Amino acid sequence: MLEFDLSKTYGAFTLNLAATVGNEWLVLLAPSGAGKSLTLNLIAGMTKPDAGYVRLNGRTISDTAQGVTVPMRHRRIGYVFQDYALFPHMTTARNIAYGLPKGSDRSAVVERWCRFFHLSGKEEFYPRELSGGQRQRVALARALANEPDLMLLDEPLSALDRRIRASLQRDLADLKNDLSLPVILVTHDFSEAQMLGDRVAVLEGGQLLEMGEKRHIFAHPRRHETARFLGVENVIPARVEGRDGDGEVTVAMGEWKVTVPSDPHFMPGDAVYFCIRAADVRLKVDERERPNPFSAHVARIIPEGGTNRVELNHVTEGGPGLILLMDDYVIGRYGMNPGSPITVWLPSEKAFLCV
Repeated sequence: MLEFDLSKTYGAFTLNLAATVGNEWLVLLAPSGAGKSLTLNLIAGMTKPDAGYVRLNGRTISDTAQGVTVPMRHRRIGYVFQDYALFPHMTTARNIAYGLPKGSDRSAVVERWCRFFHLSGKEEFYPRELSGGQRQRVALARALANEPDLMLLDEPLSALDRRIRASLQRDLADLKNDLSLPVILVTHDFSEAQMLGDRVAVLEGGQLLEMGEKRHIFAHPRRHETARFLGVENVIPARVEGRDGDGEVTVAMGEWKVTVPSDPHFMPGDAVYFCIRAADVRLKVDERERPNPFSAHVARIIPEGGTNRVELNHVTEGGPGLILLMDDYVIGRYGMNPGSPITVWLPSEKAFLCV
């Protein structure tokens, strides 16, 4: 188990982050410059914290209050970098075996990890003779060869093309089933986070926005900053008006009112954000009654390769805007152009509220 509570300041930027990570994969998601890589460097001992501690399996490896700083090489941490960080003068086998304790069966270790990462036959190749994907496989094998107590993965797949990245993601998914140790993965790739993560922590400006199980974070984030970062297009300031007997909450955005599933976190009068993904907004094409109708005019249409981002302005002056997605066929069939009148509706079960 990894436990840490760390603080580090560089000029106007301050990182404050605490977490407990069991035998699971914790994904750090954040925009660039939010402190993801810095967090890994503090845990690994590459950067000295201003304050805080790191404990790994009950052993204190860093504690500023107690003056404890265990050198990185003695922390039993496997660290995989985005740029591989292989020794250019060493073969695949020597890179993987680097750092193994005396008495280790180096040949058996190298064979095991070369077989797992599809490197068999490449043992005597130098990094310059390997592809980017193969070099990253060597870096992963080297980190695992020493049987670490903790793995830190700093965007290990971001420099690879889509095909190679997908292949390595499958390898890591297989590896996840075999590992029983804490893993922290830094990534910008939401699909990678959902494939590999157990929990997700979202950072902004060095601070933790929220942390939880991946299905909750992606389906129903609690903070509007998280929702926006995760790509929810419609995040609109609103106010809770009341509850009805059917377990729904009424929310007002100016003169426009919608209903969403009941949420015990919010009470009438609370300032909230109404959230719904553009893909969940529906075009109203008939006279049937639909929940949460929204009458508007098309403000702009932005092509996105077969799909179009359609931005709407509510018919009331100062009313909220809304974004939905339409494919080229629908745009053409209904003659959508900037200025066209349009009515959409919002399925209540697809909407949620944030603070």
